[in-house]
Amino acid sequence: MLRHTPIRKPGQNVATLATYTIPEAAAFLAMQSRTLFEWYSGEFPILKPSAHYGAMSLLSFRDLEEAYKVHLLRTKHRFPLQYLRKAMKDAREKSGSDHPLLDVEIDVMDRLALIIPGRGRRRRRAVTLGDPSVPDYFPEVVRAWGRRISKGSKGEVQLFPWRFAKSDDESRPVSLNPEVMSGRLVVTGTRIPVNLLWGRRLSGEPIESIADDYSLEIERVRQALIHIDQKVA
Repeated sequence: MLRHTPIRKPGQNVATLATYTIPEAAAFLAMQSRTLFEWYSGEFPILKPSAHYGAMSLLSFRDLEEAYKVHLLRTKHRFPLQYLRKAMKDAREKSGSDHPLLDVEIDVMDRLALIIPGRGRRRRRAVTLGDPSVPDYFPEVVRAWGRRISKGSKGEVQLFPWRFAKSDDESRPVSLNPEVMSGRLVVTGTRIPVNLLWGRRLSGEPIESIADDYSLEIERVRQALIHIDQKVA
């Protein structure tokens, strides 16, 4: 956590406020910190942070959404990092957006594909990314984000990261919502920060006691702890 939290400007969408450090974001998404650092650094970074605090990159909720999408592409859909670097660079150039995974429609086929909406008589089409030798095509697509990223009727986004998302499409023990506890990781359906449970478990309290104090099922607490740190569960 930052000692001095960035201040939200009048009218600023809370999802764009950069309040997460990379280690904190990595913990919430059940990723390795060094992996997330790598994605935001180097000559050809996959992602671009919303802000900097001195030399430190700061991420917004939208950044977390984008990073989690890349994480799912790597772990669930098995795209190599080298390909994703090319595909993201290609997507930025073709879409004109620095954050194409957020601002335009991209689906998973044999390659990632930028979806160009149909206009008039022009048919909706898919432009493949990261491999100019593959022509535009129209196969059935895979809905890349599954149940892990939910968008409401007004465009609001909620993340359901899960350490075992690669093989488990159903479990959603924890969630991130910029409107709930300032976007901290909470037990899904509550305002209980997972870090709070984690701290009590680290101090030696049994899971049963923690669950009882917050009127939670023991299994929900156990899953939340496993997500953030398998060792303490």
